[in-house]
This record gives sequence, C-alpha cells and structure tokens, in this order.
Amino acid sequence: MELWTSAYTDRPTSWQKFLLIFSLIIFLGLCLVYMGFLQVYRISSDIMKQPMNILVMGVDAEKISDSGVRERPRTDTMLFIAVRPQQRKVGVFSIPRDSLVEIPGYGIDRINMAYVYGGYELTKQAVEEVMGVSIQRYVLINFEGFKELVDLVGGVEIEVDKRMLYTDHSAGLEIDLQPGTQTLNGEEALGYVRFRRDPLGDITRVGRQQVFLLTLAEKIMAQSRALIFKLPSFYRIGREHLQTDLSFMDIIALYRLSRRLNLQTDLITSTLPGEFSGPFWSLSTEKIGRMLQEFMR
Repeated sequence: MELWTSAYTDRPTSWQKFLLIFSLIIFLGLCLVYMGFLQVYRISSDIMKQPMNILVMGVDAEKISDSGVRERPRTDTMLFIAVRPQQRKVGVFSIPRDSLVEIPGYGIDRINMAYVYGGYELTKQAVEEVMGVSIQRYVLINFEGFKELVDLVGGVEIEVDKRMLYTDHSAGLEIDLQPGTQTLNGEEALGYVRFRRDPLGDITRVGRQQVFLLTLAEKIMAQSRALIFKLPSFYRIGREHLQTDLSFMDIIALYRLSRRLNLQTDLITSTLPGEFSGPFWSLSTEKIGRMLQEFMR
C-alpha cells in the first residue's frame, strides 16, 4: 500500500506540467530575445564601421493645384549630414535654399527647386554634384512633423536674438516672437527656424537652424530614458510626417553612435561657403572641397 501511494504521488500533476511547460517557453523566449539582441548588436556594429552621408530635407505639405494635380513642395531646409563613426564625429552642413546649382536636365536654378522638378532622386544628384561625395540615405520631414516633435519633447529653450514679426498668408506662415530666452513650442519653433528677415537673409537663418537643432538634440539625449515611454508617439509622427530609407539597423547604429558623442565637441556644424550673387547664394566649389577635407581628417 505504501509503495503504491509513493508511486502515485511522484507523478507530476497537471499544474506541475503546466509550470514546467510555461518555464520552458519563457526560457526559450529569453534565449530568442538574447540571440536577437546579439544579432542587432552585431549588424549595427558593422554599420558603425562605415561612413554614412545622409541628406535631410524639410518641406511643407504637398499641395493640390487648382486643376487637381498634386504638386511637390520646395525644400525649405536642406542639411548634408556626414556621419563618421570611426572618427566619432558628425558633420552637419547647411545648404542655403537659394544656392544656385546645376540641376541635371533643368540647368542653373536654386537648389530648393530640385525637389519640385524631380523629388528626392534629382535633389540627391544635385547635392552630390555640389558636395563631390555620394549620399547613402535620406530623411524627409514636413513642417507638421517638426512641430509635433518639438511639442513631444516639451519645447526647446532658445535665446531669440531679435524681434521676429512676419506674416505670409499664402504660405500659412505667421511669426510673432519677442527677443530673449524662452521655451518655444512647436509652432513658435517653426517660425524661429523659418524667419529670414535679416540683412543676410537665408544665411542668418541657417545659423539659427543649426543652433536650434543642436539644442533640440541635446534635450533629446538628456531625456532619452524618459522618452522611451513616448516611443508610440515618435512612431506615429514618423509614420505620418516622415519619409526615409534608413533601415531599422541604421537607426539603431546611429542611436548607439549618438550615445558616444559629446555634442559640443564631436558635432561640427557649418554652412556651405559662397557669396551673394544678387538675391542668390553662389557656392564656392573650392571652399566646399577644403571644408570637407578638413572635416575628414
């Protein structure tokens, strides 16, 4: 009788079987997650070994003409970003929107017209010709996405250098900012980076854009852990207002690199050199070449 009872009680119950199977599933799941993490780490590490040039374009929303045809917008902001992971530095080079360049198939025109004529591909060709190097990736974000991104991080503290008052109803632009240090929300920030009523026009404006983007980057990096809880909102903004050919692994690699950078010393900002030619900006190919050579060192 005792032998029979012992044999019976040693058999696992249904609950014990469930716990065993559940534990096995959890273990296998953790193994898969760990293997996936190693794969992401390996691939992103390989990406970080190679230089990458990214073209960033800021545009208004697409418009519908009176005849019902969808029209491409002009690029209001254009940045050539040179990522050099091995040297642990990133160069952000602003391309003035009124720069006169050779647009393949269209002749000499302002560089911000390239997107109107042929979208990203034609813009890429024009910028590659100017910079003398190839572009691997691009990011296109519209004004609404920019405003929502600034609001999502709680605004950006900036010292507004002058009274900014300007209205353009046709462009839906209304800027009204007082001078002084203040936290700009998305709408105000867009006005700040678009304002160009200055003696040097767009050249002064791109300088403000560089200051603003650096400040925004610093805030995002400082809040990176807290912003994890806002990832769904970041994803929605990206899905609705951003276009890019950056892969998931590219983004992971760039994030890992950003964690290693000192934004004050490892992030270099500059405007493509040139001189005024009437209301336009005439780029200096020679000076651009020297500027890039200096950065590559």
